[in-house]
Amino acid sequence: MVTREELFRETEEKIEDTTEVLRSFFHDLGEAVYKDQSVLPVPMGVSLLEEVKKAENEMNQAFASREDDKEFITQFDEIKERKTIVDDEMENLREEERNLRLRIGALIYEQCSLGLLDRDRFSSVYADSDEEKKLSEKAEGKSIISRLSSRSALSRLKRSDNSRYLDYSSLVDDEENAVSLSGGNAVTLVKNLEEIKEKRAILFQEKEDKDYYLSQNISRRRLLEKGGVEKNDERVEDSQVAYKEALINYGNYLYDRGGSWIGETTPSEILDILQKIIEIQNEYRELNERKQRLQKEAKADDYKALIEEEKEKIKILLGEREKIDMQIEDIEKEIKRLESLVDRLVK
Repeated sequence: MVTREELFRETEEKIEDTTEVLRSFFHDLGEAVYKDQSVLPVPMGVSLLEEVKKAENEMNQAFASREDDKEFITQFDEIKERKTIVDDEMENLREEERNLRLRIGALIYEQCSLGLLDRDRFSSVYADSDEEKKLSEKAEGKSIISRLSSRSALSRLKRSDNSRYLDYSSLVDDEENAVSLSGGNAVTLVKNLEEIKEKRAILFQEKEDKDYYLSQNISRRRLLEKGGVEKNDERVEDSQVAYKEALINYGNYLYDRGGSWIGETTPSEILDILQKIIEIQNEYRELNERKQRLQKEAKADDYKALIEEEKEKIKILLGEREKIDMQIEDIEKEIKRLESLVDRLVK
């Protein structure tokens, strides 16, 4: 059997649910009329209507701001990731270019050693080649000291081959020097070098653009990381709540003044909403009446319980009074006994 307390809790829960349903229909009514003001014969609730428009604008701005920040974060992170890839690609190209220049430099040195290239254009290479030949000759000479010093100089010269070859390769940056190299292999190497330089130039420009973008927008990205995204979400949620409440208030106002605008031309969709509101309000009223009745019954039971408590107190007091009366009677008897003794003594 359901107790009154359980029935009361169930009624309160139903009242809460009904209140939300009623609010949702007020919202639907307010939204329907807001989006189609032609259903009203004259403008109504202008101030409430302005609140709805204001709340809607704020909500749209909040959504737009959040979407803008989301797009910004996506773009920033993509550019940052792409910049990392570009850095890696440039590093790989630098290594490729270095290896290619070493090969070109070695080829230039070899061709200069054979006297195949113009001495004026490749004078620095010829100078090193002539120096190496002289040292090689001295290293084979009769003087021990000369041989030792020449071999030592040759060893130092060999150890510097890579840096020398890189220096030689810079000569082909001049197109006229590049075309003067002999052999198909040289043409291929120079062509590959030009392709790498072009790729590096393109990547360098891309890196510069992305570095600039990242430097200009890093502060905004950090602010979003420190709670900006959450603030955007909160703003959207708050604006949605405000917009919903504004529509509910407008719908409630329209319902209360329905007699001044509801007529034959009122759309059936709105009439359906109004009918639902009437039904829910009746249900809400019945539930509140039941709640009040249960509250009165509970209060009456409380009073009845208090009455019983007071009656019990009276019973207790009456019992105590009976005891007191008996005690008084005993005392009065004792007084009479003592008075009798006194009378005997004085006679």
